[in-house]
Amino acid sequence: MLKYEKRLHFDKYYSKMQSNGSLPKIIFLLWGVAGYAFLYFLVKYIFNYIPDFRPWNSFEVWFSIGTMKFIKSDLAYFICGLIVTCYGSIRLSSITVHNHSAKNQKSDIPAKLLITGYYSKVRHPMYGTFIILQAGFMLSLRSFIGMMVILIITAFQYINAKFEEKNDLIPLFGDEYRQYIKKVNRTLLTRAESIIFILVFIGSLIGYIF
Repeated sequence: MLKYEKRLHFDKYYSKMQSNGSLPKIIFLLWGVAGYAFLYFLVKYIFNYIPDFRPWNSFEVWFSIGTMKFIKSDLAYFICGLIVTCYGSIRLSSITVHNHSAKNQKSDIPAKLLITGYYSKVRHPMYGTFIILQAGFMLSLRSFIGMMVILIITAFQYINAKFEEKNDLIPLFGDEYRQYIKKVNRTLLTRAESIIFILVFIGSLIGYIF
């Protein structure tokens, strides 16, 4: 999970972010909100031209932006998706700083196994965070396609985590990682986050039907 930090030039800003505990959270939060709003309207626009089996199209239009039509419940779903995205963005900032503490300065291979913080609850909290962010976004769309996409993404992240454990982490840390697996049996999401994910999916389903 350290490779994306290199692409984002995280090293350049790490010292400053580390010295100010609130700075990374603010940066990631602003980044998450801006990205969420931009993608929301972009995907909404694209969905105008893709058949999506949307029964709510017959509902009374509240307002329009160009060819995009919105009903009143769209606002509620947008806000709920934004809340989930904000939580995921703050979570991402904490995990990113934590990941960097284990970085080998000469390579992208971690210098030590992280077992504290989020890693004391799930083995791959970063992958879980990506699911949270994407689930929040898909919730806001009230889309059948969005629901299918988030299920595919979740399956992909789970497979990716298992592949990383088998091919990278177990060969690197050996028995230490095997003992870690026994101690921390959840792969991507905590129990509470799994419940929230299920509720998000149900909420999207309700929004799709009604």
